[in-house]
This record gives sequence, C-alpha cells and structure tokens, in this order.
Amino acid sequence: MARMAFGLTISICGSVAWWALEVFSYLAPYRDDLAAQHGTLIALYGLTGGFVVFALLYGLCRRLGLGDAGRKLRRLEDEVRSGSTFDSELAERLHDQREGDA
Repeated sequence: MARMAFGLTISICGSVAWWALEVFSYLAPYRDDLAAQHGTLIALYGLTGGFVVFALLYGLCRRLGLGDAGRKLRRLEDEVRSGSTFDSELAERLHDQREGDA
C-alpha cells in the first residue's frame, strides 16, 4: 500500500512540478538569485507538499481497503477453486467447467 501511495505521489508531484516550471518560466533568468536567497524555503515547501500528498494518498488507500487486495483476491480464488466458498453455484459451474461438462 505504501508503494502504491509513493508511486502516485511521485506521479502527482512530478506533474505539478512540470506545470509549475511552465507557469513560472518567466522567473528563469532569476533562477540563481532565487536559489541563493530562497532555495531552502522552496525545497522545504516542496518536501512538505510531497509528504502531505503521500499521507493523503496513503490514508485514502487504507480507507478504501486497497492494502491487502492481492491477498484477499488470492484467498477468494483459492476458496472458489476448492469449492468451499459462500457461492456454491459458482463453485459448481467452475467444477463442471473443469470436468468439461460446460
């Protein structure tokens, strides 16, 4: 779940950075002066924004229950394939399909 949130954070922050470079392109001639005077503060705000985006995405993933989706689906598939599932009709059809009666 953290890997998914981290990947989405990288994508979102990269897109925002790309957009910001386009919007603030008129500041390019003053890049060195801005970096010398305000570089630490700009980097701090960028890092804080990245952490906030990561926290929001991680919380959203936890809220939606996406953390164990692969494990849950694998367990459900094993139950259905073995025939010991809550959906007996599905298990019967899969059994018939395996036997070639479908």
